[in-house]
Amino acid sequence: MKLVMVKASKVSIIATLSSVILFTIIALTIRTCSSEGDASVAYNQHPTVSIDTAFQSRIDSFVTHVPHVGTLGMMVYDATAQRVVYSYNADAMMSPASCMKLLTCITALRKFGKSVVHRTRLYTSGTMHGDTLVGNVTLKTQFDPLFIRDSLYVLTDALGEKGIHHLRGKVVLDMADYLPMQHEEHWTPGDLRVQYLGLPFLGGYRLRREMLYALARLGIAVQQKNIVFGRLNYNESKLLSEMRTPMHSSIEKAMKNSSNINAEALLYPLGYTVSNKGHFRENGVKVLRAFISQELKMNPSSCAVIEDGCGLCPNDKLTARLLVTLLNYAYQHKYIFEEIYTTLPLSGIDGTLHDRMTKPHVREKIKAKTGTLTREEGISSLAGYCKSDDGHTIIFAIINNACPVMDGRWWQDKLWHSVLPR
Repeated sequence: MKLVMVKASKVSIIATLSSVILFTIIALTIRTCSSEGDASVAYNQHPTVSIDTAFQSRIDSFVTHVPHVGTLGMMVYDATAQRVVYSYNADAMMSPASCMKLLTCITALRKFGKSVVHRTRLYTSGTMHGDTLVGNVTLKTQFDPLFIRDSLYVLTDALGEKGIHHLRGKVVLDMADYLPMQHEEHWTPGDLRVQYLGLPFLGGYRLRREMLYALARLGIAVQQKNIVFGRLNYNESKLLSEMRTPMHSSIEKAMKNSSNINAEALLYPLGYTVSNKGHFRENGVKVLRAFISQELKMNPSSCAVIEDGCGLCPNDKLTARLLVTLLNYAYQHKYIFEEIYTTLPLSGIDGTLHDRMTKPHVREKIKAKTGTLTREEGISSLAGYCKSDDGHTIIFAIINNACPVMDGRWWQDKLWHSVLPR
């Protein structure tokens, strides 16, 4: 009887220890790999490709022992293995600041392709009598944020080269949107720097005045009342000159230099695909939400609040998981990845990372979008790509909210100084 009791006690102890070990394993798995196999980030997991556990341990050690700065949400993902490396508070809705531009630019690339260009064209109709055009001149604009006064002068110089010195007719302005870009309701005064906006975003009346000046410098006198708003008659008009701006130029400025205007301007052609009747920014936001739902296979209501395309609005919210899923989507689509990767800032070299992570072992190792907003107690974010010890492509997203901006940057930089191989 005594022998039986001893055996039972041993069995009980072994069972208890097994339960403790199993619970510990489960807890660690939830902490470090809470999304492994989640369709929102994993496309095709490679069961024969393992993650770098030493790299994973260094991240865990850093997050465990270095005090968090403000509220932290982060995820680190192995794109080569298609597996989560580390996850902390990854489903918390947090203000991403300019990392919102990643969503806007990647959506635009998916919608329009890599080679799309903004075209601004000048047409004439009618007949020439000596140096007088008896007919109309039509300027047809698109949503080109880089079409400025000098661009208009280059375009209209073709009139003089054609020998047109007088005009008996109308100047027609065919614009996709006759209203100027407005502040998003939560932006602060000065967030929209009008002096840097392209002419198509300054409104019809401003473009009419600029057209008056452009013609006057050529000696073509036109009364302001003869510069009208209308639509191009393709059947009666001939193309005289054209200016093309690759969408790449806007994406590069939005990514590398964090240009709010160039990112916000991308919402307008996106919105135009929904309706050409106006409300382009609002419709552009609808396209971003549809992209999250249809392409990323995530519920936008649970991972995003989108008020603009640039991240200036403090009410914008994204999760770290969404940013990682977005960057993984880009990684899975070669033409998108090539465009995004080449335009992202490089640590210690250029863009908004030119003076960050400058130590030799991290310099030129991080390609990432930065986010900074001094409102709401401070917002700092960093999302992009790097390489682990085993050469795998790593995707990461780090969001620090409710913290001094410089403290957030310090924490992010120190993380990569600590975990990347020396």
